[in-house]
Amino acid sequence: LFSATMATRRVLEEAMRRGIARLFSRRVTAALLPSSQVLPPSCGGAAAAAAGGGCWRPPMLCASFSAGTTTEPVDGYDSSPSCPPGSKIKGARLEWSDKVKMKLRRRASFRWERPPRKVLFVKKIGDAEVSAKSREMASWLLDKGLDVYIEPEAKATQEFPSECKQWRPQDTSVDIDFGVVAGGDGTLLHFADLLGENEYYRSSGNDLRPLPPCVSFGMGSLGFMTNFKAERYKEILGQVVEACEGKEVYTTLRTRLSCMVKTREGTVKPIYSCLNECVIDKGQSPGLGKMDLLVDGQPVTTVQGDGLIISTPSGSTGYNLAVGGAMVAPSVPCMLLTPIAPSTLSFRPVIIPESSKIEVSIPSTARTDGRAIFDGHKMEVLKHGESVIVETSKFPLPVIHAAPHDHDWFDSIIEKLHWNVRIQQKPLPER
Repeated sequence: LFSATMATRRVLEEAMRRGIARLFSRRVTAALLPSSQVLPPSCGGAAAAAAGGGCWRPPMLCASFSAGTTTEPVDGYDSSPSCPPGSKIKGARLEWSDKVKMKLRRRASFRWERPPRKVLFVKKIGDAEVSAKSREMASWLLDKGLDVYIEPEAKATQEFPSECKQWRPQDTSVDIDFGVVAGGDGTLLHFADLLGENEYYRSSGNDLRPLPPCVSFGMGSLGFMTNFKAERYKEILGQVVEACEGKEVYTTLRTRLSCMVKTREGTVKPIYSCLNECVIDKGQSPGLGKMDLLVDGQPVTTVQGDGLIISTPSGSTGYNLAVGGAMVAPSVPCMLLTPIAPSTLSFRPVIIPESSKIEVSIPSTARTDGRAIFDGHKMEVLKHGESVIVETSKFPLPVIHAAPHDHDWFDSIIEKLHWNVRIQQKPLPER
């Protein structure tokens, strides 16, 4: 199909290697190809959709002709075709800060296409201060005319106003517009787990239902991912609720992992979603753990030690950091592989592309069974011959923050982890 001369191909390949293939735009493609073979609009081309119906791309240039950047909403979703369906916010228009076309662009700002109506409120359990402030926030939201939904456990405590409605993850009739989290990082992980790969977000029948954005108020111990102060809730929530014609709201679509356990018979257990990490370790056994690691179907290495952490950028400052892994900004498109107490000095942490498919299995030669732990609160025992398959989820979690890009993340690692904090060196004395 690609009828360009070999000389033209070499020019295009060289341009792609230099990172300037974007200069060869639709006009170049139209000049090289018959009109019936020009790229369809969904691939950034100039032909009508009738040109084959599929997403045709020259084999050597498939990375060059990236999708367009339109932000017109379709059926309530931002329709930018360069991202998977989960990288959306229902009823809102996203304006991307990431100009490079990635599998999941992350840094953005948004404005509602219509005023939000339904709010899911999740709070830390068993804390009187959090309960009092949560009741105050929920009352404020109700006064603004929003429907506030809470978990059955919170409803039973009667700590929220009676007007708040009960919500379960299996309730597909309620379309949540955004979430409010009051607590620490664990509460945010719980919120993300509630909105995991479950019936609610698959109820549309074609996996197009994205996760709602959430605004989190730090009322826990560390609160690395909960950036807002509860005392400023009126100002913060006001900006979120009124983000139609008012000030834009900054958000990062945080990567999540989709994890499934495969048995020896080849059957797959329920899918788990992780915002932080999936840990595969030796469980309760005192002996040396052993597991095989495959990336994109190819054997990479045999892990011998206490285990392996597969982390998202969000989880890089948690368990991953504690065992020597790197800190990675939440907008970086990657996954981290970090060993836990390896039996070799040369087994160092690595960072791999987000598009990778990871499989960790317990070989028949292992002396112990294994265990998979998802975000620290769900667990599956791995018998010999069983494995965990981990991929980047198509449903990232939009987390609202105060500043554009990764500024909030840098503030957090400096303020809460004291990253590179030291007494400044004095200047040399004047001569």
